[in-house]
Amino acid sequence: MECSTSNLFDTEQVITQQIHTVDSFTASISKSIQSLKTTAQQTSQYQVQLEQVKGKLKEVEDELVKVLAEKTRKEAKRMALKDAIASAKARVGNLNASIQEHRNRKLEYTSFLCQQSLALAASEGKTKDSIEHRDETHEAISWYNRVLGFHVKGGRGVKFTFKNINLKNPNEEYSFTVCHDNNTYTLLRCEPSLDGIEELVHELNKTDGLFKFVRVMRKKFQEAVAQGSIVSTRVEPGESTFISSSAPGTSVRSDSTTTENEPQVELSGSSAQTKKKNIRRRKGLALLSPDSASCRQSLRLKTKK
Repeated sequence: MECSTSNLFDTEQVITQQIHTVDSFTASISKSIQSLKTTAQQTSQYQVQLEQVKGKLKEVEDELVKVLAEKTRKEAKRMALKDAIASAKARVGNLNASIQEHRNRKLEYTSFLCQQSLALAASEGKTKDSIEHRDETHEAISWYNRVLGFHVKGGRGVKFTFKNINLKNPNEEYSFTVCHDNNTYTLLRCEPSLDGIEELVHELNKTDGLFKFVRVMRKKFQEAVAQGSIVSTRVEPGESTFISSSAPGTSVRSDSTTTENEPQVELSGSSAQTKKKNIRRRKGLALLSPDSASCRQSLRLKTKK
């Protein structure tokens, strides 16, 4: 009996302990559930706050995108403005260079116009002198033709023709032809022929005095007519005298090409002549060119008179 009571007592103690354990476990579960509820409530609150933070973050991101876009736009605008300024500076530089070039051209044109104005004034003066000279030339030609019956013709050499030599026959022509070639004067023809003409040609080559030679030839014709020693014959081939030596140099030549049928009397003087004589020879032969021989030679001869 005592044994049975003791077992029952032990059983009650075990049950009491088990109940106590269950109560403790239940209390612990209640606390855990309460803690879980609290945690769930906090989690819910945190989720709400998280959503709010996400919303604000989204707004911040949108604002940042707007700011970046504005910054990019301003940067692009700044770069475009910078390029425009650089282009404007380049255009200004080009315009300055163009302006300077135009100024230089203006100075050149001004200088050129001044020179042309001076040249035009000088040309007008020369034209006026030329007109006066032409009038004097016509007057001289008229005088020589009327008084001396003199005229000059260019071609193969220069042919000088005189009239009014023979008082009995004033229209009878007396002529001679002179050419210049290889720095030497050559008498191609003399109609009618004269004595002592070789010495005159030799003197011509020595002194380069063409105008004096023409005057002396006219005087020779007059003396020959007065003395009655004129032989009215042409110089035939093979009858001429040819004496060659160097004459005063010149760069101006008459057309003096001769043929086998044209005899020559060629006499030359010293090769050492002054520059002044060369210039006088050039002027003389230029005046006796085929186009203007008659009028210019006449004027010069009148001046020598």
